[in-house]
Amino acid sequence: MKIPESLGKYTLTRKLGQGATSTVYLGYDSFAKREVAVKVLKQEILNDPKMGKLYQRQLDNEASLAGKLSHPHIVAIYDAMIGDDASHIVMEYVSGGTLEKYAEPGFLLPIDRVVEYMFKCCRALNYAQFNGVIHRDIKPANMLLTEDGDIKISDMGAALLLNIEQTQVSNIGSPGYMSPEQVRGEVLTHQTDIYSLGVVMYRLLTGHAPYQAPNLANLCQQILHAVPPTLRSLRPEIPPQLERVVLLAMHKDKKERYQNWKDFGSDLAALGRFEHKAAEVSQTENFTTLREMSLFKDFTDIELWEILRVGEWQKQPAQTVLMREDEMGDAFYIIVGGSVSVTKNGRLLNVIRSDDCFGEMAYISGRVVARSATITAGTEVTVMKILPQQLARLSDHCQLHFNQAFLRVMADRLRMADDRFAKLAN
Repeated sequence: MKIPESLGKYTLTRKLGQGATSTVYLGYDSFAKREVAVKVLKQEILNDPKMGKLYQRQLDNEASLAGKLSHPHIVAIYDAMIGDDASHIVMEYVSGGTLEKYAEPGFLLPIDRVVEYMFKCCRALNYAQFNGVIHRDIKPANMLLTEDGDIKISDMGAALLLNIEQTQVSNIGSPGYMSPEQVRGEVLTHQTDIYSLGVVMYRLLTGHAPYQAPNLANLCQQILHAVPPTLRSLRPEIPPQLERVVLLAMHKDKKERYQNWKDFGSDLAALGRFEHKAAEVSQTENFTTLREMSLFKDFTDIELWEILRVGEWQKQPAQTVLMREDEMGDAFYIIVGGSVSVTKNGRLLNVIRSDDCFGEMAYISGRVVARSATITAGTEVTVMKILPQQLARLSDHCQLHFNQAFLRVMADRLRMADDRFAKLAN
């Protein structure tokens, strides 16, 4: 079949894949100057007397999300066109393939990589839930890798399906990853996605499905009643605390399962440290550190991920000069850990510690300026360096929150200066 040269404003270059319901092409948006994935629905399936309404519902769900979910770990839906003669969805193009191949023995990812990916998925699905979206079809095939090895969840428009046989036939939804409540046809909440993500972790960590069944009916019975093999029996090097997290996410009783994404993600973040070398701090840890800082209390999760993408993390030993007075510069620094001394003409002016910043006046002034003081590491210090041109690429809300944070810092410093003057006056 010949590939159409274009579809609306999108130039189609090659076929990426084909399924029972759609064909996906690599396209190019000349207006936005970016590659896109264009999913073209096979129009005849909407007229199918048995499944047509089901496919239409999924298509409408997916189209309704265009432009609504913006998260670094969710595949963006840019555009949608639903018509009587043709329908297509235009999405972010993610080139690194899916996690499917890493769910098989012999191709398993390092344990810490799995933990980091699943933590990021928790954050993405928490964001989706906050925006009224439950995925309902979490599986490795819906988890895509970027060129630089990051992860994004796709198919956020999967339809809610209450009939298991229907799900099997339509290939929308995956029985092996279904929660017990999904099997029973109950009203679903975000906890069905928590369960499914637990099954994904089980697969990625062991290379085996938790339940092996000869047919769909037997699989459903196992999901409802059977106890899966322990992860450590399949892969002994899995830490016991990680096995506990997976089994808690996969608990058959919703009351005993994780109640929210925050708790699930927090336990994963804590585990993210067990295989990291001291010099190799993961993005997961960095995110958790920023989330706990009062400086970033008003920032959303997505804004923190924005900051992590542009910030340069540095660890410097004590007595390192980080900034010299009268030196020209425009970068500013967030103190993540440790403390620094502020001196001018050799005289100590202040000591500032983690959850604070320095060099922000250059950003506020909007130009390269001469530094007014020397900043020296008083202890081993971890800082995040941000350049103004990088900050300018962040979302408007993120920049606004930075401005508000800097104003709070300046107000606190003025108040402390007033207190010092008052004490001197007395």
